[in-house]
Amino acid sequence: MRHDSLYLVAVSAMLAACGTSQARVAEPARPAGLQIKHTSVFVDDQDKALHFYGDVLGLAKKDDVNKGGYRWLTVAAPGDANGTELQLAPDTSPGAKAFQQALLDSHQPAVMFYTDDVKADFERIKAHGGDFTMTPTPVTGATIAQLKDNCGNLVQLTQLVR
Repeated sequence: MRHDSLYLVAVSAMLAACGTSQARVAEPARPAGLQIKHTSVFVDDQDKALHFYGDVLGLAKKDDVNKGGYRWLTVAAPGDANGTELQLAPDTSPGAKAFQQALLDSHQPAVMFYTDDVKADFERIKAHGGDFTMTPTPVTGATIAQLKDNCGNLVQLTQLVR
């Protein structure tokens, strides 16, 4: 469940508890225009990637479709069925492999996740076998940590300073 949905449930419950039987809170308006619903990361092995992004990071498998030797595999944040999906795309083309290697060689993350508690996620992911290349480190405006995804990429966890 998204944070704004939790807020609406909490406000509705408080209003009902105060004796307002017809308590109704309006859903926030959906943004107009383009929305990001899907992005990809190239991986050298989709099964290893599913283990990492599912079992180690804690994301939920959303789609897993095989058709004619091609596999469409996506994960998403648990409890956010309509949120942005991350496709675990095979790096089978020379361009994909070169791009993936160039990012890795320059220590650039292929994918970045935001969190409210980078230190807690660092500990949880480390306990599930995450191979960190950078422990939680303060940088301008954030604290970040980086780890290998076991499929040829660096992954960054970011907690913004508020």
